[in-house]
Amino acid sequence: MSSISPPPPPAESDLERLTAENQLLQEQIAKLTDVAARAQADLLNFKERMKREGNELRTFAIAPLLLGLLPIRDDLVRMVEHSSNDGSAQILAKIDALLKTFGVESMESAGKMVNPDYHQIVHAGPGEKDMVIVAHEEGFLLHGKVLRPAKVMAGDGSAAA
Repeated sequence: MSSISPPPPPAESDLERLTAENQLLQEQIAKLTDVAARAQADLLNFKERMKREGNELRTFAIAPLLLGLLPIRDDLVRMVEHSSNDGSAQILAKIDALLKTFGVESMESAGKMVNPDYHQIVHAGPGEKDMVIVAHEEGFLLHGKVLRPAKVMAGDGSAAA
């Protein structure tokens, strides 16, 4: 019977070379693992961002239609203010209910400090400086974002006559 003998121990230089190669391979594995983890995190972030942007796009896709409807609503408001026609008031209430179902809400402006994100100053007049005195055109929010800023008269700091 022949017996298999173990291989001779590697020479010292082979051992050093193999140790160096092993170290180099371990470093490469660590770098590639880090790159893979970053790529996976980037992909997850991208997917989440696309989902969020898609939801936002669906939520605000109706904005142009709503912006077209608001001037009609403004006309109805003026009609209701200047007539005793109950039919107009009922139509206005239905439009307001419809707007609300789509996430539209009006902004209270009169008596508030002017905020350029919410108010468009069309002129200034007597009153407390930078305070909204009159809202000429109502502003609206769509899901908390400005759909249409309010057109307002702001106080110029002079006393009312």
